[in-house]
Amino acid sequence: MKKKTPLILAALLLSAVVLQAQQTDDAPFAALDQRVKSAPMVWAGSKENLSKMFDDERRRLRDRFEPELMKWIGTDPEKHYWISAFVECEDYLHGNKRLPQLSLLIKQQGLALVYGKRDIQSRGYVLGLSMTAAVLSHELGLGPLAVFYKKQAEELRTKDPEMGGYVPALSKEEWDRYDIIGRMVVIAAGPPVPADDSMPRAAISGGILNGRALKLPKPSYPSAAREARVSGTVEVRVVIDETGKVIAAKAISGHPDLRGASEDAAMKSEFSPTKLAGQPVKVSGLILYNFVAR
Repeated sequence: MKKKTPLILAALLLSAVVLQAQQTDDAPFAALDQRVKSAPMVWAGSKENLSKMFDDERRRLRDRFEPELMKWIGTDPEKHYWISAFVECEDYLHGNKRLPQLSLLIKQQGLALVYGKRDIQSRGYVLGLSMTAAVLSHELGLGPLAVFYKKQAEELRTKDPEMGGYVPALSKEEWDRYDIIGRMVVIAAGPPVPADDSMPRAAISGGILNGRALKLPKPSYPSAAREARVSGTVEVRVVIDETGKVIAAKAISGHPDLRGASEDAAMKSEFSPTKLAGQPVKVSGLILYNFVAR
């Protein structure tokens, strides 16, 4: 029995190595990560093979795909840029279902990573992500958000001549959609929303307010909506008083099952007081909430 001990130990060690290799191979996006790391310029070339590997992994992960994806892209703006295209651009789907809401969420997170940075690569990401986010927001019926992103992109294009090489390759249909943004604001699920007399009047319109909040609680995900895998973006119109407190909130777009939770979260948000000519004033604007079914 003693003579067999080394053989047994060797067999156990070999099994552990094989198991570890299998676990590495099964790690979410491991093969794609290895491909990217082995060729640092791979994102600059053809996306055919990369998108195929990505879509194969999407099929393998199934219900785990979205949470594992968000962990994998982490804080890498390049991944945010290309993966946001992989989940919605027909050329990259390889038979998978298009996910425009998830794409917009990834673009928004990518913008948060690079906004305000002055290096040319980061500014290029801001331009590309803003232009594509504008097109996608318009498609989804998020008119004010589309206008916001187009304005951000056009200001960068106008002020920075170096940005010409970072304009994304949009299709004719996408360019047509981009061109009409700002001419007409359309709210999802219906015609433009008329003025609401129940909302307090405000001296200033602040646009998209998410980035200006001191406190921005996440809305609870209604259990019925979660079970039904309801997802998407909800726009909440808010009025902020002179102290920075939200005094009124009303959802103007988004799935009906998500609107109540979004309004409740908006009412708990807090902002710095806004002053006009030295005097505190009320401000109106939009808070956007993204719900992603897990």
